[in-house]
Amino acid sequence: MTPDSPELDLLVVGALTIDRLADGTAAAGGSVLHICRATAPRGLRVGVVTGAGPEPEAVAALAELRELAALVDWSEQPATISFRHRDAPEGRRLWLGRRGDPVAPSSDTRDQVTAGALLFAPVAGEVPAELLTWDAGQRRAAILQGWLRSLEEGEEIQPLPLAAVPEPVTDALRDFDLLVASREDLLAEGADPRVQLEALRGAVGSGPTLVVTDGPGGAWIDVPPATGGGDPIHVAVPRRLEGVSSVGAGDVLTAFVLTGEWPRRPTTSFLVDRTRLAMAVVADVLEERRRS
Repeated sequence: MTPDSPELDLLVVGALTIDRLADGTAAAGGSVLHICRATAPRGLRVGVVTGAGPEPEAVAALAELRELAALVDWSEQPATISFRHRDAPEGRRLWLGRRGDPVAPSSDTRDQVTAGALLFAPVAGEVPAELLTWDAGQRRAAILQGWLRSLEEGEEIQPLPLAAVPEPVTDALRDFDLLVASREDLLAEGADPRVQLEALRGAVGSGPTLVVTDGPGGAWIDVPPATGGGDPIHVAVPRRLEGVSSVGAGDVLTAFVLTGEWPRRPTTSFLVDRTRLAMAVVADVLEERRRS
């Protein structure tokens, strides 16, 4: 499916998921869905490249995406990536139910669609390294969680060290504009976001801007030295919201950091201001979620 105009504000690549909760209910998830739910009401023209199986939750999610997104390019899979969620005093725990098949754009999307930014957002390693060379956006970014998780079906997910990320993936990410990971994603490198940023910088080199999110603790930004970066900068959340799930908050933050005009060489002050604006949107999204 090709949109009337090939120009999108953002094109997101990643699979849908089915999240099975402790109370026996299940709901669709995945970065593509969280981002479209936040961007469509705010007037952004977003496309998705995704994959899903025949489960009712996935079918409903695809129908919702078709209402929200300007482009939905999806591949039918035998089953949707699934996770089992359990809450614990130390935070959310996840078990992988099923890994997904690789996600890839159709030839029409690959050849004809362009976007202001292209975001790769795997949840369970479903974006292959060779796809990371696709250059359909003026800016390229990745949310790293899907490469930093153990992926043994039926087993609890554990954070992987950066050294476990396949070398072709790491090599491709060196040429990206922005890489985002959560503190939980990088726990195998240490618990301090500044230590995690140092490890991530060592893995991907001096090119990308790096962001480590820390939930209600805000976010840490490491700007490349070539654009005036120095020590990591902390950006606090505009307001804390209790009693609402923050699942997908990092996806929404990344989308709103990426969209809009970027200077050729973004400065530290630009990236900090853009992150603050994106955090304000995340707070609004979480407030809307609580009300509903």
